[in-house]
Amino acid sequence: MSNKIYSKIKKSLSSMTIEDIIHVEENDPQFKALKRLYSHYKTNKVLFTKLVVINALLSYQLPIKGEKYWEFFTKHFSRNKSIDSFPVFLKKHNYRLLNAKLKRFKKSREAVNKIFKTEEDIKDAMNNIDKFLNRLSHLLNQKKDAKTIVFAIKMFIYACRIMYNEKLIAPKGIFIPMDSRIKSISEDKSFWKKLEEETKIPLIHIDAVLWLSYEKWKN
Repeated sequence: MSNKIYSKIKKSLSSMTIEDIIHVEENDPQFKALKRLYSHYKTNKVLFTKLVVINALLSYQLPIKGEKYWEFFTKHFSRNKSIDSFPVFLKKHNYRLLNAKLKRFKKSREAVNKIFKTEEDIKDAMNNIDKFLNRLSHLLNQKKDAKTIVFAIKMFIYACRIMYNEKLIAPKGIFIPMDSRIKSISEDKSFWKKLEEETKIPLIHIDAVLWLSYEKWKN
């Protein structure tokens, strides 16, 4: 990635406030999908949180665009209010590498059941996102910058904003989810760490801005 593209991205991000970025995130189709889903779970925040985090942990090698995938997730789990419904959902909408994903589902379910027993556990994770990240990566035996691990943090933040109507912001130092769109901008981790340092915007929040305006940055 050329210095010219880096400068272009940095200039655009530097002109944004954190309120601007929250506005972008809350217009993310994935955020809107979760908001619709939550209307069916207002009396069960723990189950809603578990479903969101598990689905994020399974969001790799998707057969359809991410925006559409989360729409299907919302439709399915609006009708099927059980973690046990994930295998059926995966077979229909996330069937690539299905056997591996079914195994990962079991491990992810075990992890969220350990982390989120009560609503107080959700609030504890909100108040210490780094601690939540550490525990999640430990339970799944993955690096803290693994794509689905940090994506789960991003979607957890979305879920908490929806549930509690708070402008929750992640701390700096949590890596950006390196999906194909972000990798096409740069696969160099130092590129992203420098961008966070120079813009003062946590990388996990830079993600939505670049992801949703991908066509602007890919060339």
